[in-house]
Amino acid sequence: MNITYRIMFKSYFKLALRNLWKRKTTTFINVFGLAIGLACCALVFLFVQHEFSFDKGFNDADNIYRVITTFKDGSAPTTVMPFATYLKSEIPEIKQVSRLDASKCTCVIQVNDGNDHTPYTVDNGYWADPSFFDIFSFHFSQGNRNTAFNSSNTIVIAEPLAQKLFGNSNAVGRTIKTDNNIYTVTGVFKKDFLNHINADFFASNNSNGVREKIASVHNWIVDPNYYCYVSLKPGSNKQHVINELKAYMQSHAAADMKSTNDKVSSSLQALTDIHLHSSQYQSYMEVKQGNLKYLYLLGSIALTILLLGCINYMNLSTAQAIDRAREVGVRRVMGADKSAIRYQFLMETVTISLMALVAGVILGFILLPVFNQMTGQQLSFFAPENSTLILWMLLVTLTTGLLAGIYPAWYLAAFNPVKVLKGKASDSSSLVNIRTVLVSLQFIISTCLIFATLVIWKQLNFMINAKPGFDQDQQLVINLNTDQARNNIAYFRDQLASNPNFQQVSAAASGLISGDMNMYAQGKTVNDKHEVFLNLVDDHYLKTVGIKLISGTNFTPISFTNKNTALDLEATDIGRQVIINEEAAKALGLNPYTAPGNHLSRFYNGVVYNYKIMGVMKDYHFFSLHSAIGACMIMPANPIRFSTIIAKVKGNDMSAAIKYSQQVWKTLNPDTPFTYGFLNDSFKWDYLQDQREQQMMATCTIIAILISGLGLLGLITYSVNQRAKEIGIRKVIGASVSSIVVLFYKKYFKLILIANLAALPLAWYYMNKWLSNFPYRVEIGWLTFMLSLSAGVVIAFFTIAIKTISAAVANPIISLRSE
Repeated sequence: MNITYRIMFKSYFKLALRNLWKRKTTTFINVFGLAIGLACCALVFLFVQHEFSFDKGFNDADNIYRVITTFKDGSAPTTVMPFATYLKSEIPEIKQVSRLDASKCTCVIQVNDGNDHTPYTVDNGYWADPSFFDIFSFHFSQGNRNTAFNSSNTIVIAEPLAQKLFGNSNAVGRTIKTDNNIYTVTGVFKKDFLNHINADFFASNNSNGVREKIASVHNWIVDPNYYCYVSLKPGSNKQHVINELKAYMQSHAAADMKSTNDKVSSSLQALTDIHLHSSQYQSYMEVKQGNLKYLYLLGSIALTILLLGCINYMNLSTAQAIDRAREVGVRRVMGADKSAIRYQFLMETVTISLMALVAGVILGFILLPVFNQMTGQQLSFFAPENSTLILWMLLVTLTTGLLAGIYPAWYLAAFNPVKVLKGKASDSSSLVNIRTVLVSLQFIISTCLIFATLVIWKQLNFMINAKPGFDQDQQLVINLNTDQARNNIAYFRDQLASNPNFQQVSAAASGLISGDMNMYAQGKTVNDKHEVFLNLVDDHYLKTVGIKLISGTNFTPISFTNKNTALDLEATDIGRQVIINEEAAKALGLNPYTAPGNHLSRFYNGVVYNYKIMGVMKDYHFFSLHSAIGACMIMPANPIRFSTIIAKVKGNDMSAAIKYSQQVWKTLNPDTPFTYGFLNDSFKWDYLQDQREQQMMATCTIIAILISGLGLLGLITYSVNQRAKEIGIRKVIGASVSSIVVLFYKKYFKLILIANLAALPLAWYYMNKWLSNFPYRVEIGWLTFMLSLSAGVVIAFFTIAIKTISAAVANPIISLRSE
């Protein structure tokens, strides 16, 4: 029996190869269409595997959670400093708990051994509790994870940073200087698996200055800027723990909630959900936070392209049914039953699919660099998490082959052998209708993609080029990453301001926004408070950044004497003046034109602080156009609290301005690296995902048009070949080339025009729904409809023209020679 099956399989395989070779054009179109679809599936698989593998490298990852705090006006993935204090002792299911400072440090780090070592700027430094590595099992290449934080003033650094600082020598036991502290290196961790904490180093909270700060904080509501992670004991009920957390918060924070009129509760987010399910929190932790919607988009694109390839196969296979009817009739007469015929045609389909798999893998390797550029990743087919890729691709290939081939196989096997051998077989109307629907579906998809690409491009172009309401051009932003730089800020600012390369120079805590405060108008109560975004600035900020006042004046000069950043910011280093924007005035119940002279209040740590409104700014975008303009304000502050210099460059010679700034910087701050950026890059990360979506849609549209066009070309080619003698006769009796071309256009052009018209309402509905996610958006005008319709019709026109014109001008003698 096994031998019989092997012989039969071998026979089917040979016949399949022979038939595929005989119809080379059709085979190429089918293989090419499926290969592109499979290549897209392979690339998307790499990306999906990459995104879903975050944090799975930690031991016991399924029992690790991040605490989420819910407030009256939203939620955040952070907690207040005291929150973790009693968790382990009061909630028995909690095995371990650790805090992590959410305001990751951009700081300068330098080897501290008495020699002159190069200082390095790192962007991802974190301070964590000594229990941190009991929860997070980072793999250490040097040192012992279990004892890394046993002592005070200890630090664990990442391998790339260790290589910069110490080369190939052992880092453990060496000392480094950062953030005004001396730390002993107790470990070096590998970056050998993906996780949401993209850290350069972890320093212990049990360090000079840090532990004193922690001990001084007692308020359970104010300053919720610390991540809190818990490890649950195996078998713990998550919902039960959440209920306990709510009771825990009520027990410890009730008094603070009452004094600030807040209602706060806590819940848990699984560690393995953080990367893909945190977009609503606008996480501080990583720029490259995952986006589940983006994964759905990529998956939809891959499946759409694969579907178009399958449609091509079904159309071309059924279109050639009459050609193959005689073959089926002879085999039926010779004794083959319907199942044998079906197996034969399914073997052809599977063979095409396997050929497409080989071509798709080759295409995947070729296109991977382009795909990496589009997604902003460094994906590899050989990454450990992709070891099952070939199995998945084989499964998708066989499934695709069977689904695409099952209808043609059943249809061809159903031919009546007697009618076929008498020459009475013909294309059934039902089959023609199915092909009509499939061709229409292809062009509906293509037109929808063209429409979507145009709308996305238009919206993205609008957001990128919209005026933000402040002067973002030629604005140099210099980072102040050390106390050395902050102590020299006044002299450095004056040096730049006196240089002819600069028009205005200001110092601030951030380029646009550095934090937020809950404020209420004086005369009202804390029950009327509103969250207002904040930036701490000097009195040159408005002129430098080009923000307009609609009422009131700038700040009056204030002198600050404090030199100790460990003291409370609000108590010592903020001037009691404020300039608010129009939205803030409205939110606080004030008239923007009469608000100056009034006061705002803030309840903080048991004290009410009052601020005089000096002026009202015209609204401007301090976040990207993804968010509506909210309430914001600026306050004067002690320069030791500033982190940036913003310098408006005169003219277009930015390189000269940077060169001069660097020269002055090196003189004043020899131990601090000079790092800078530009104010017009403030929103670039927000728009990066939109740009990638637009690129992916445009690429998908091009591929969809190519596959649909090839499918249509294949059908036209077959139709022309079938009617070659008819064309010859028409030419002999005097038909013109144009009349013959119109003959074929009647069959397909009207169909494609209807398909395009049907696609436009569908595309409009979904893209209008997509645009509703943006507070500032473009209108879908008639031009978008016209361009989408024109593109689909013109592409179909030229596809049909390629073959029909060549057939119409051919010598009729060739086609009629056998008559």
